[in-house]
Amino acid sequence: MDHMSRPLARPALRLLLIAAALFLLTGCGSRLATTNWAGLSTDGRLVYLAFGPQVLAYDPAAQAQAWIHPAASTGAAFFAAPAAADGRVVFGDYGHSGGLFSPRVTVSVYALQEGDSAGASQLWVNTSDARDKIVAPALQVGEQVFLGTADNHILALDATSGRLQWDYQTGHAIWGQPAFRDGTLYVASMDHSVYALDAATGELKWSQALGGALPSGPTLGDGLLYVSSFDGNVHALDMATGEERWAAPSADNWVWGAPALLDGTLYFGDIGGTLYAVDAATGEQKWTQETQNAIQTSPVVSNDTLYVASQVAAETPTGALTAYNVTDGTQLWSEPTTTPLYATPVVVEDALVVSTQDANALLIGYDLANGQELWRYALPQTSN
Repeated sequence: MDHMSRPLARPALRLLLIAAALFLLTGCGSRLATTNWAGLSTDGRLVYLAFGPQVLAYDPAAQAQAWIHPAASTGAAFFAAPAAADGRVVFGDYGHSGGLFSPRVTVSVYALQEGDSAGASQLWVNTSDARDKIVAPALQVGEQVFLGTADNHILALDATSGRLQWDYQTGHAIWGQPAFRDGTLYVASMDHSVYALDAATGELKWSQALGGALPSGPTLGDGLLYVSSFDGNVHALDMATGEERWAAPSADNWVWGAPALLDGTLYFGDIGGTLYAVDAATGEQKWTQETQNAIQTSPVVSNDTLYVASQVAAETPTGALTAYNVTDGTQLWSEPTTTPLYATPVVVEDALVVSTQDANALLIGYDLANGQELWRYALPQTSN
């Protein structure tokens, strides 16, 4: 019996489900009530956030919003982290009903063109090729856009026009961002399989079935790709053939966030609260650290420090942002947040940026060295 069919009785799973239920169904005080967690990304200068009713770009240097799209909420919902490259920002929406006389759900993919100054204009919108909600971040490579959908498809679009180039169907939803190298697109699916596709044509090169659903996109290394799985492992596959080289740590808790890779070491956490460092070539364990907090995000590595965003169990769940030494997992500092942290943080210059479900602190920037709060950004008034 695999993890997708086991009774959800383990404490870590109960924590995840309780936190998710609170997030999905209710709002308390300044907490946002929504249907998914926000999508966070950066191009190294701006921070991009898809937080439900809108998508925005925030400039940490100026501590000001650069733009927001659409200008006012239209009923569409946005949760997929935007993909920014070459002044172009691409993202999909969660879909919305066409109404009584059009029961079909309309799902759109948007491309915005950023100007030299503040602001962004719509470059194109594709409303015909995605047929179910988009939670996976798109990937821009040259003049192509790749993105996965909740109804099992991976789409390739022309980045300048939005025109469909090819469509490949997997066996289940795609939640993670695809990865690309040397003409090959690598896709992890909730059908337990990894797919290697020809990026130009969409033709299958190989596929590899694993032991559990794959909630995050692949991490690419030196000849190996790594995927996290609900079977309690990170799996290492040969990029050329898909052959499995190793799996670790065979834990009894889901590994949700994609592993982070630095200097031959993989770092990842599970929803039971254990943080792991393993050898990227062999899977041999280097160290573990018990955090006591459910980890759904990917670790972030910067300047020999490992940063982890997590969920703290409580009657009303909260969150924590914690820094660890990459060498031995020693905790360096930890800062609490008023809501659980579901999205992987991003680094912009000297700041580590997290997104929360607190309307008074939609984005928070922390000093990388000591965890001191540098700034926070509240829910934009135009989103109401």
